[in-house]
Amino acid sequence: MSDDLSGREFLQVALSTADLPRAVAFYRDTLGLPFLFEVSGMAFFQVGSVRLMVGDAGRDFKAATGSVLYFNAPDLPALAQALEARGVAFLRPAETLQQTDAGDLMLRPFRDPDGNHLALMGVVPRA
Repeated sequence: MSDDLSGREFLQVALSTADLPRAVAFYRDTLGLPFLFEVSGMAFFQVGSVRLMVGDAGRDFKAATGSVLYFNAPDLPALAQALEARGVAFLRPAETLQQTDAGDLMLRPFRDPDGNHLALMGVVPRA
């Protein structure tokens, strides 16, 4: 291992919540993230190789304002439509940030029930 952070991956990302049961329902039921466990006012979900901790807003580890979680979504139009059907309110229509040979880099932001910033982002192949 090196003596700095180069080459290391995130193990866990944390977000604050004022209502843990509401947050669990949103991340597990609305977004469909695999629920791992709940302990001491914190709930844990698996997002690829990274664990997401959603915890009591009164705890010492509060999410910094301005943080955004970006979910990889190469199927962004279809995924956004499915999430809207489950109650996700997107902040605006999808926008193309960059056009590449592989497709269009697209972004579609939304928030969780506590106001934490989330977004779908992915290189969507052109039809």
